[in-house]
Amino acid sequence: MSLGHPIRGGIDVGLGMEISDDEIYGSALSRAFTLESTIANYPRIIIGDELIHYLKITKKQKATEPCSIAAKSFANECLNLLAEDEDGYPFIDYLGETMKPLIYTENTPVSYIHKAYEKIVACSEKFKKIKNSKLAFRYTLLRNYFE
Repeated sequence: MSLGHPIRGGIDVGLGMEISDDEIYGSALSRAFTLESTIANYPRIIIGDELIHYLKITKKQKATEPCSIAAKSFANECLNLLAEDEDGYPFIDYLGETMKPLIYTENTPVSYIHKAYEKIVACSEKFKKIKNSKLAFRYTLLRNYFE
């Protein structure tokens, strides 16, 4: 967003198959597409139910081997990166508590967050001014998240 490129998306897991070198087909892709195209609605990344279920199962598993211990730890970290949005959907909370230690360090410039916020405010005002209620509402939601 700080570069002026809003991104929205959906992430889920499920069955899929590679039809060719550059084409995948299956329920995972279908669900991710649906999350992005009909649920996300504004710049955010929505997480699907199957992925949440997978992460929770992985987090609860008995871990004795290095790979299962790592998987359990990664699943927990992934779950900590999520939050529930105003509409009840889980999304990647890139400005949340889990990310704060990574964002606010001596070596990490936070100017990109401020630039993103400025672009969001500008877009929100622009769409409000031209009475594009659909986009004005979407950028207001994103602005509320940043604030």
